[in-house]
Amino acid sequence: MILWGVLMKEDKYQNVDGLMEAFQQFAKMNWRKTTMWGLKPSEVRMLVSLKLCIEREGKKGQTVSDISKNLKVTSPTVTQMVNSLIVQGYVVRTADAQDRRISEITLTEKGEHLAEMAVAKSRKTFKGMIDYLGKEQTDTLMELLNGVYDYFEELNEQQSES
Repeated sequence: MILWGVLMKEDKYQNVDGLMEAFQQFAKMNWRKTTMWGLKPSEVRMLVSLKLCIEREGKKGQTVSDISKNLKVTSPTVTQMVNSLIVQGYVVRTADAQDRRISEITLTEKGEHLAEMAVAKSRKTFKGMIDYLGKEQTDTLMELLNGVYDYFEELNEQQSES
């Protein structure tokens, strides 16, 4: 019986190298690294985040802190992206009427248009994936990916506590 338990444990981890290789394949892909419309992928993600905030919450803009939380990056990183997008005419920064220390980032017409194009492109890509995998496998994939994300979040929390 003890031998069977040892074999079961070894069998459980039999695919660890294959799993590591599968994740490495995504790291090697350029699907999130390429520039679109002359912008960095992170800048496009910010425009999309602002656009989806408007759709989801009805808010016209977001603070740097809100964007930072949504994109899971630091506020200085967001500020750097915002400054770049302001120069390029995709967003504007306006000071809060009650508290001048708080500023709101909103899309310009140009930014709104580009964000719409990016959202449409992403939706088309993922609709293609659903067609390729089918609904059942897509639902399973979503569940698995959310579980993987939760695992890595817990792992990061444990490591930061150590």
